[in-house]
Amino acid sequence: MFKNAQIRFQTARSLPAPYAYFFTLAVRPAFKEYLAVDLQITYPDREDIADDELLAEGYTRNDDFSWSGRLGNAWQQAMEGLVRKTRLEPFNEEELDEDDDFWEITLTAEDGTQTAGMPDNYEDWQYLIQELMQATYESAGRERPFELTYLESNRDGDTEVKLTASFADRTVKIETLQGGRSQSLPWKRLQPIMSTIYSVDFESEDPQLKRPRRDGLWLNLGTDEWYDVSDYEDIDGLFKGLI
Repeated sequence: MFKNAQIRFQTARSLPAPYAYFFTLAVRPAFKEYLAVDLQITYPDREDIADDELLAEGYTRNDDFSWSGRLGNAWQQAMEGLVRKTRLEPFNEEELDEDDDFWEITLTAEDGTQTAGMPDNYEDWQYLIQELMQATYESAGRERPFELTYLESNRDGDTEVKLTASFADRTVKIETLQGGRSQSLPWKRLQPIMSTIYSVDFESEDPQLKRPRRDGLWLNLGTDEWYDVSDYEDIDGLFKGLI
């Protein structure tokens, strides 16, 4: 078990505002019960960008975010598992190209020994920290758990499947509404589900803004829009495997 970890991250110098950001994250396991988290995210250099331009990109004038609190034991286990398989490599910040993100992780072992550097498995860190940030937004009440609904409508009736994923709790629940069945899935199942769903460019689709009444396969991502996914065999196969 590690005593604490501190992560500093900054997007590549070539990435301009409003997309650029940096964060500091400190985590520590506590009493084998929870993970203590202290997160601060800053989006710099937005002063000269008009509000309407920010809104058009899905941002606001102040998206800076900070949160301190506790996440449950599932998060403590996830972070400990990642730390165990991480090897930190020394690096010189001045050698980073302008297209390279900056990562620096400092790990403190239980005996107080510290090591610092860039993780050799930075993609694993990147993915877990994205999940952790989502968990903090959810815990802070800024976002709800992720929800989607899959609807198969035909002459024999409707089959409706609802998926709810709580990043704060690292839980995934599947409900088949017509049959009243529900089940929990291992958290690791969420990543391939999300990858399959977001392989579709939904921005190029023409959604319906009300629950569809015509036959087809439909997907709702927790908003008003329903997308016709009848031509996407991967999505159909995904949900047929979950029912």
